[in-house]
Amino acid sequence: MQFFIAGRQLQLATLEFYQHHLETDGLLVAATFAEPLGHYLEGEGEEGIGRTLAMIQQEVGHNYLIVDHNYRVVGYTADTGYEHIDRVDETPELVEARSERIGADIRPNQSGQDTLYLAVSVLYEGDSLGYLVLSEPMQPAYREVNQRYIELAGASLPVLGLVIAASLWISGTISRPVQSLRNSAMLMAKGALDTRIQITSQDEVGQLAETFNYMAGQIESLMKTQRSFVSNAAHELRTPLMMLKLRAEALAEETLPTAERDLYLREIRQEIDHMAELVSSLLMLARIDEGRYQQNRVVTDTVSTLYDILRNWRIEAEKRALKFDITMDTGLPELPMSPNDLRLILDNLLANAIKYTSEGSIHVKAAYSQKGFALEVQDTGVGFTPEQSVYLFERFYRSEQVRGKFAGNGLGLSVVKSILQQYGGQVEAQSKGIRQGATFTVTLPLSQLANPVTHLTKEP
Repeated sequence: MQFFIAGRQLQLATLEFYQHHLETDGLLVAATFAEPLGHYLEGEGEEGIGRTLAMIQQEVGHNYLIVDHNYRVVGYTADTGYEHIDRVDETPELVEARSERIGADIRPNQSGQDTLYLAVSVLYEGDSLGYLVLSEPMQPAYREVNQRYIELAGASLPVLGLVIAASLWISGTISRPVQSLRNSAMLMAKGALDTRIQITSQDEVGQLAETFNYMAGQIESLMKTQRSFVSNAAHELRTPLMMLKLRAEALAEETLPTAERDLYLREIRQEIDHMAELVSSLLMLARIDEGRYQQNRVVTDTVSTLYDILRNWRIEAEKRALKFDITMDTGLPELPMSPNDLRLILDNLLANAIKYTSEGSIHVKAAYSQKGFALEVQDTGVGFTPEQSVYLFERFYRSEQVRGKFAGNGLGLSVVKSILQQYGGQVEAQSKGIRQGATFTVTLPLSQLANPVTHLTKEP
C-alpha cells in the first residue's frame, strides 16, 4: 500500500511538472504572439506575424497551432496535418481555455500516440484574439514515470517509509518552483516583460528557471526592438509625408509663381526618392531578419569589380573638390558574395564618406592577407566620439553633429552590417574624435574566401 502511495505521488509530480513546463512555454509564446496577431487580424502586419512565426518555429521545441477565437487556423508547425484545414473542431482543451485561460487534454494524435494538448488564450489589450495550442508526446513522461516506479520498487522495505516521505518532499520541491515559473509566466502574459525568476538550485528546475530567464530576456529585447523599429520608421516617414502634403497644397494655388512651382516639384521628387530609399532599406533588412535573403553568386574578378564601382564615386568626390585615392592589391581573391551586395556595401560607405566630408580626402584600400580580405574606407569628415561609435550600426541612429544638417535615414550602416553577417564578415568603425575623420573597415575571414591567391604587390 505504501509502495503504491509513493509511486502515485511520484507519478502525479512528474506529470504535473511535465504539464506546467508546457504551460510556461505556452504563456511565454502567447505573450510574444499577442501584438503581431492583433495587427494581423486587423488586416495589417503580415510581415510582423511572419517574423514571429519564424521565431516560434526556431525557439519553441513543441508542435504548435494558432487559431483565432472562431477556431480558424492562423499558423501551425509543418507536417502536423493542418495544411488543408481552415478551421479546427472545438476540442476539450479549447473549451477549457475559453473559460479558464489555460486548458489541457491528453488524447491520441493522428498517429495514435498519447499526446498532451495545451491551449492558452492569446490576450491583447484585455481582449482574447484566439488560442495557442502546444502539443507534446506523452511517451517521455510515461518513460520517466515507469523509471521512477522501477527505482522505487528497488528500494528495500525497511526504508519504504523514508521513500514515501522523500517522494512527498521531492514532489513539493518540483511543484513549488514550477508554480513560481507559472506565476512569473502569467505576469509576463499581462505585460510585465521584465519579470525574472531567482535561481536557487542548479538541478533540472534551476536549469528550467535559467531557460525561462533567457527566454524572458529575448522576448523583452525583441518587443523593445519591434516597438523602437515601428516608432522610428513612422517618424522617418512622417516628416517627408508632411512635406509632400504641404507642397501639394501649395501647388494647388493657381497664382503660385513658376519659379516656386518648379522648386516645389524638385523638392517633391527629392522626398519621393528619399522615401523610396528608406522603404527599400527596410524591405532588405526585413528579408535578412526573416532569413529570406540569399545570394549564391561570387565576385570572380574582384579588382575589376571594385574599380567599376569606385569609378563613379571618384567622379562624385571630384565634383565636391575632394581628393579620392585608391590603394588595391592586384591579386585579390574571389569574394563569396554577389556583385550587387559588394556594390551596396561600398555605395553606403562611400555615400556617407562623401556626404560627411566637406573638404580633404577619401581613401579606399583593398588588401588580402593571411587573415583574409579587408576593405577600408577612410575620410577626413565629421568623425564621431567613442561613445557614439557604440550606436553607429543601430537602425535609424544618427549622431548629434549630423542630425538636421545632413540628409539621411540612419539605415545605411545597418544594411552594411546585416549583409556582411550573411557572409560571415563584419564591419568596424574608428575615429579619433569630432571633425577628425572616420575609418570603416570591412573584413571577410580567410575561411569564407573562395579560391584564395598569393598576396601580390600593391598597384600604384
